[in-house]
Amino acid sequence: MEFVYIIILSLVSLTVLFILTKLIGFRQISEMSFFDYVVGISIGSIAAEMATNIDLEWWKGVGAMVIYGAVGILLSYISQKSIKARKFISGQPIILIENGKIIKKNLKKARIELNDLLTSARGNGYFNLSDIDYAIMETTGKISFLPVPLKRQLNPKDFNFAPEKEGLCINVIVDGRIMEKDLKNAKIDKEELERQLRNKGKRVEDILLATVDLKKQLTIFDK
Repeated sequence: MEFVYIIILSLVSLTVLFILTKLIGFRQISEMSFFDYVVGISIGSIAAEMATNIDLEWWKGVGAMVIYGAVGILLSYISQKSIKARKFISGQPIILIENGKIIKKNLKKARIELNDLLTSARGNGYFNLSDIDYAIMETTGKISFLPVPLKRQLNPKDFNFAPEKEGLCINVIVDGRIMEKDLKNAKIDKEELERQLRNKGKRVEDILLATVDLKKQLTIFDK
């Protein structure tokens, strides 16, 4: 009987977790603020406790998870509406290197060591700090680097060249099935698709993935 009760509690906690995740929104761990991370860990811990502690009344666990989730959603909403609140809740980016010079007081403010800065720089491909013009610690804890002009990558603008817009490729066939709705978005009819398939000697059921670009060119990946 206890085993069945644990299964039920686990399913309930997973359901609540799923709903709260949908409400809070999807973000990678690297994009979460410290408070978001704490809220997530707390909700997960409550869910685990709720699923394994049969002495805990289920509504208390659900209530605590909902409260944590509601606070997270509320603070996220307040941050979107108020710049001052956003700075207080999420913090502000901190400049660690400015015009090629390390700002020592900002290292202390960010609570990172010089070795941490060097490690992060190497991880981004900069083995010499003299190649870096600016380094900024974001509110997520990630450090962004802006290289000096001579170390920046060239782009088409440097050559006065304007590449054609590629746009997004639309999946029109997935796992041997034609995606009718996506076919309309690609602005290509079924007859045109079938014609291109015949020209390539392909059958729909033999295709793992087929995409169409802005020029209505078909790219096929066989099963």
